[in-house]
Amino acid sequence: MELQDKIRDFLLGHGAGQVGFCHLEEDNPFSLPYAISYTIPLSDAIVDQIDTAPTHTYFHHYRSINALIDQLSLRVGRMLADAGYRYVPVPASQSVNGLQGIFSHKYAASLSGLGAVGKSGLFLSTNHGPRVRLGTILTDFPFPDKPEVLDSPCGDCNLCARSCPAMAISGKAWEAGAERDMILDARACSDYMKSAFQHIGRGVVCGICMKVCPKGGTLHAKDKQDPK
Repeated sequence: MELQDKIRDFLLGHGAGQVGFCHLEEDNPFSLPYAISYTIPLSDAIVDQIDTAPTHTYFHHYRSINALIDQLSLRVGRMLADAGYRYVPVPASQSVNGLQGIFSHKYAASLSGLGAVGKSGLFLSTNHGPRVRLGTILTDFPFPDKPEVLDSPCGDCNLCARSCPAMAISGKAWEAGAERDMILDARACSDYMKSAFQHIGRGVVCGICMKVCPKGGTLHAKDKQDPK
């Protein structure tokens, strides 16, 4: 079995909803030019409980999914290393430079054709909308895939912007290569979570924009069955 197929089968067999591969268009601190991107779907039953605040169950679920992603990315990395390639498993959730991580999961997922970024700043997967967490492994294994970069599916919808209690979402449409600040005030989002939800996971989660997005959950499932 080809290594790429082996990696895809492993991730899909251990909970991934989608798996994609891409050549990176920009350099990264590790000088590894390829990426594996995958989604882990969240529980709709848990996300649907979010109303005007996250729940304790959602916070626990969020952390559990992040732990799963870190383990899966490490195991895929070892598969690459055993085949003679370099790898870096990007942490599922880690800020090392203010509100930025070491590498953008959404950038790799977009280049891998798994979906696009919505007006909320969340990644909207083609299968589960925003109700996913993302995993990324950087590597020098040369994947031949060249997926199409998809446009944001939001259209005229501004439900996330209207629902954001921090008023952090501008309502502007995302375009490939656009800066995050154009669509999302990440500082306002973070500050609001810390002040309003300190009693739930020390204010590191919210999820309201994810809950209301019509591209996720039962609404998205209905759209897939009846596109009318």
